[in-house]
Amino acid sequence: MTLILVLPTRDGIVMASDGQVTAGAIRATGQKIWRFNDRCLWAASGELALIQRVEERLKTLPPDASLQQLRDQICHIVKHCVTELLQLDFRTGFLPQDPNVLLQLHPGDFVFAEFVSTAVVLHIALNGTPEWIVGRPFATGSGAMFAYALLQKYQGCNLDMNQASLLAYKVLEEAIAVGAYGLGPPIDIWHITSDGVKQLGEQERAALEDTARVLRQYEIELLTGASKQGDCNAR
Repeated sequence: MTLILVLPTRDGIVMASDGQVTAGAIRATGQKIWRFNDRCLWAASGELALIQRVEERLKTLPPDASLQQLRDQICHIVKHCVTELLQLDFRTGFLPQDPNVLLQLHPGDFVFAEFVSTAVVLHIALNGTPEWIVGRPFATGSGAMFAYALLQKYQGCNLDMNQASLLAYKVLEEAIAVGAYGLGPPIDIWHITSDGVKQLGEQERAALEDTARVLRQYEIELLTGASKQGDCNAR
């Protein structure tokens, strides 16, 4: 179970995820966002065996190439890794030879984010199909629909890195609190700017937690205040 967020901003990209890795019945803390090079990050949701295999192959790619240059190579890596797992899986021979059925055996979803002069976000589906995500937030994983619902009201907002970091932390924190998606702490947040990539430290995440708490309290007070005003008007 996973929730990964990518929020493009006017001066960079914020990438964030929950920190719970589930393997069968075992849950542990683990990383879901990785450094691809000095200006690019990648993340994945889905089966750990597939993600590990893709990670091994990504290390063979040229470290200084851009996502524009590597798009098709990354697609081939994902497709080949899925094909290899299906060939190794004995269940493959017992299922209808329907691609949609077979793809359900080893689920996965991959996103790459890079910032040079502008934000570049590449999403690669399990079947190897790529798409560029332009000018909008992206979410993947079991909590994606919940995240999109929370992010909907921020469509079109021109956020900076600090605002996007707070929004990402708040969305992930609330998704984890729901508890229905198998998500868990700690929340991991990265920045991609023209200066490179940076993982936020413990103190920076603690500051976001405090600010998110204040923001939630403000929302509650605003709502209860409006409710009281409505009661007064009704009288």
